[in-house]
Amino acid sequence: MMRCLLLTITCCLILSGCERAPEASQQMDNYLERVGRVLDASWTRFDSQSLSQYRLPSRRDRLLPVAEQRIGMLELLVESRRCQTLQQSVSQRNSSLGKVMPWSHRLAADGELIQALDECVEVLHDDPSREALLADLQNIAATKRDELPAVFWNALNASSEFEYYLRFAAGPLPVSSTALTDQAALDALQQLTAIGQALPSVLPPPRTELQSHFQALQRSQRGSELIHSLARLTHMLEQVTAMLGSERAQKLCPLGKPTQRSQILLNVFVTFYAGEIQPYLAQVQRLGQPWQQSLGELAQVQAIPAETEHYLRALVGAEDSLWERYQHQLTAHSTAWQDVLGQCQLRPGQPGWNNRDTDA
Repeated sequence: MMRCLLLTITCCLILSGCERAPEASQQMDNYLERVGRVLDASWTRFDSQSLSQYRLPSRRDRLLPVAEQRIGMLELLVESRRCQTLQQSVSQRNSSLGKVMPWSHRLAADGELIQALDECVEVLHDDPSREALLADLQNIAATKRDELPAVFWNALNASSEFEYYLRFAAGPLPVSSTALTDQAALDALQQLTAIGQALPSVLPPPRTELQSHFQALQRSQRGSELIHSLARLTHMLEQVTAMLGSERAQKLCPLGKPTQRSQILLNVFVTFYAGEIQPYLAQVQRLGQPWQQSLGELAQVQAIPAETEHYLRALVGAEDSLWERYQHQLTAHSTAWQDVLGQCQLRPGQPGWNNRDTDA
């Protein structure tokens, strides 16, 4: 009995240990290990718990207050029988479903209501007996129009699709021999940004169009994987750059000529950094640049809630954001490699680099 129990536990441990990390994570850890082994330097693994700093603020903190304004149905039925479109719009808003419609639906519904109000005002503008009603309708339309930017942000911040797109994934972008794309989601972000920027002078589009944009965000895996990749790559670059800047690395070639250890380090550079890491960095950069630009433009849309703006700035802002720290580490890492290889005459174009095949 005890033997069976031990066998079961052993099998479970073996199976759990067989779960492989994503290929991109393996490449990054292997790169760290190779450099650390050559330079006899220590390094730390990426802590996935650190990704929690990129979690969206609570939905409650991202929603803006919008006053609920109701139009009396009886008054409309009596006073504006010539405005049936408005009557239908108000009836839908006052229905049981209308009272609980999601913010994304309300954005479209408010646009339809404002249009119906404007049309009704145009129908009744020459009727002296309707002056009081006209004034009420114009005031309601003006109020609703002023609220559109806030309703727009509530539509984004209360949507599971927007939250899904901006979550951080459990793993990084996959290593792929083909070009990864996130064009549908990026197009949706740009369209939503354009809608927000045009408010309130241009009314929001119909519900079907809005929903197509939200659904494109829901279908995307790349945005969340990109957040993971940027955080993990930044950590990796920081670690390797620190090792390349260590005292041991600076004394790798005391006479300014290649040594056996420096040749091994050059092999790590060529095989693992240039051969594996750089193609992945290029892929992340290609996907990341339009992502950073799209979110940066979205962050400039008027009436953005403070918590949402702070979050987007932490991701893609010009100062101390995830994107900017990654860009800084890319430059620092490249410089560190040039310095270490240069002191050993192993930088591209130097004698050691040109003779590396013979030396090997």
